Amino acid sequence: MGSGDQVLHVKMPPTFPAERQYVCGVVLGDFLGQDYRIEVMERSDVSISRGDGKELRLADIFFQMPGERWLKLESLPRQPLERWVLPGTVCQPTLPVLYGHRYYEVHPDHLALGLDIFGSVFFMLTRYEEAVKPDRDDQGRFPAAASLAVRESFLDRPLADEYVEVLWRALQTLWPGLTRRPREGRVLLSHDADTPNSTLGRSYAEVALTTAGDLVKRGSPLLAARRLAGSVRSWRGRPEADVCNTFDLIMDAAERSGFRSAFHFTTERGAYSIADPWIRALMRHIHGRGHEIGLQASPAAYSNGAQLQEEVDRLRYAAEREGIRQEWWGGRQHGLRFAAPATWAAWDAAGLDYDSTLGYADRPGFRCGTCHEHRVFDLHRRRPLRLRERPLIASEVALLDCLRLAPEDAHKEIRRLRERCRLVGGDFTLLWHNDRLADRRERDLFLQVVRDL
Repeated sequence: MGSGDQVLHVKMPPTFPAERQYVCGVVLGDFLGQDYRIEVMERSDVSISRGDGKELRLADIFFQMPGERWLKLESLPRQPLERWVLPGTVCQPTLPVLYGHRYYEVHPDHLALGLDIFGSVFFMLTRYEEAVKPDRDDQGRFPAAASLAVRESFLDRPLADEYVEVLWRALQTLWPGLTRRPREGRVLLSHDADTPNSTLGRSYAEVALTTAGDLVKRGSPLLAARRLAGSVRSWRGRPEADVCNTFDLIMDAAERSGFRSAFHFTTERGAYSIADPWIRALMRHIHGRGHEIGLQASPAAYSNGAQLQEEVDRLRYAAEREGIRQEWWGGRQHGLRFAAPATWAAWDAAGLDYDSTLGYADRPGFRCGTCHEHRVFDLHRRRPLRLRERPLIASEVALLDCLRLAPEDAHKEIRRLRERCRLVGGDFTLLWHNDRLADRRERDLFLQVVRDL
């Protein structure tokens, strides 16, 4: 790949060629914007050079594993992890080491680094541990508590991105004139439309139960009264009056801050119908204002490719009928249900461009170790996919419901995570459900957060 004096010549061992080529492409090509050429040879480390006699030598550990250990528990990092102080670390003084030996040696003609950067980044981006560990919660999800990131206390930092920064610092130590592609992080607002309207697809009893929850669970008589009044108007033919119709409020807030929101609709029968005239009009309205329409795949679709394909086809059909055309189509799984790598493979096969499921349901943070959108890899078929992952960093459910943070503390945590995304030039992806903004307290928090972002 590439030519000329600026090309990085990467020499690496012959084991796991598809995996090595994928992570090399993501790290050197996509993240750092470098031209590079790979040469395979028998060696025990990875070498990067530029033809001027200087060389960066990186430890190579993960991809040296025997083939029979692939996707086995014995291939996971040993705990407790070591912590090192390395040039380029950006979030905290010490860096958790997934795979590596403790050395950082600068010589006149070479730099030797004992951190296995490529293997460690591959481990995080592909969710390798989730394909290995059997732990699952009652919804079939890999739980945050079982992750290495939680057990070793680094979920709140983009570890893979920090490894890339360490690599970049080492490259610049050898070649000070080397430049990288500028990366300006984005704020990506997304909204899963579980309940676009309190009455669509719901019985009188279900609406009454939700209204009772406003009184008892949420302690808001005002919200209960507004929901009941809006539901009555909706039943009488004015669905736009429903308390869950906060779409214009969301788009107004996003536009004031220069953002573009993505609204994810479910197409599975049994919730609301994607064919409902009000839903179709809402989709047209969102598209007309320059925001994005996406898919919220049903719970079963995370492990059922045929089911997912049906739901994607319904969304595309509805969009086509309403004149909605977009360059990119994506979304996320309902409930953040994900199986590595089956869910990615299904989304890729369904022709979707990106997925944004990869965040934990009960904790904010960097599940993939990165806040950069990136290509994904199928660990079972041992090949890269066209699909891209847009990691989810935080959701109001994780902050307010699972961690039970007070609004001001949730706001502080969002600021902290956003700042860590800024440190590595990455994207901050935030999920906030539209129906949650029926509550004035949460609406005020959302508006404050968007202004602050």
